[in-house]
Amino acid sequence: MAIWIWKFLVTTGLDQMVNIYDRHGEKQHELSLPGICSGMSWDKEGQILSIICEHSNTLLLWDSNTRTLSHVDSGLRDPMTLIVWSKSAPLLAVGTIKGNLLIYSYRTSKKISILGKHNKQITYGAWSQQNYLALVASDKTFTLSNAEGDTMYRTTLKGEPSQVQFSSMKQDAPGGGETTVSLILNKKALFLLNIHDPEDPIVLSFQEKYGSVIDYYWHDEGYILLGFSSDFLLYYPHS
Repeated sequence: MAIWIWKFLVTTGLDQMVNIYDRHGEKQHELSLPGICSGMSWDKEGQILSIICEHSNTLLLWDSNTRTLSHVDSGLRDPMTLIVWSKSAPLLAVGTIKGNLLIYSYRTSKKISILGKHNKQITYGAWSQQNYLALVASDKTFTLSNAEGDTMYRTTLKGEPSQVQFSSMKQDAPGGGETTVSLILNKKALFLLNIHDPEDPIVLSFQEKYGSVIDYYWHDEGYILLGFSSDFLLYYPHS
């Protein structure tokens, strides 16, 4: 597993070590974990690296400025499977194998636990700039929640969801924020949902010759770049 931010490249593997490199490839720090890493995420400032591990209920928070590691008891009793920072606030969302959710405020240390947000493992998630939280689970359910964890919308998807993202569309009002949730269905289709009109999502299916969707990227408010297993790249304008 590896994640990159403008200052650091962070890698980890079966050795239960986290290695932190600067942009020149020089190792700056290493952390010994209590188990195999199951998730990592940087906060919006690129200052705090959060880590979750298998067989541990503790959140690990590494401060890149002070090079110190903090341990936070999540209070969760089932294994953590997802960790993701908000884009605009010091809020951390943590999902579990049984579908429970924790929202942790780094600023105040306040914890909000939501039992049964999903019925099965929370697998992917993303925050919007307005602090809406989109989550999907292995039972093919999708939820949209606010920063307090209250469910605003819930639906069952027609396929296995992955790679959840937020973006804005070309027709959105300037300053309107990120109003579109996107995700991949069954590695074959792109699902788009407007949070202000969630009952009318768009599903874009792709030709079999392209293979599976490996990754995708939002660009320039409404343009989507998709990479496929067959080495095809599609640049799709969606308005």
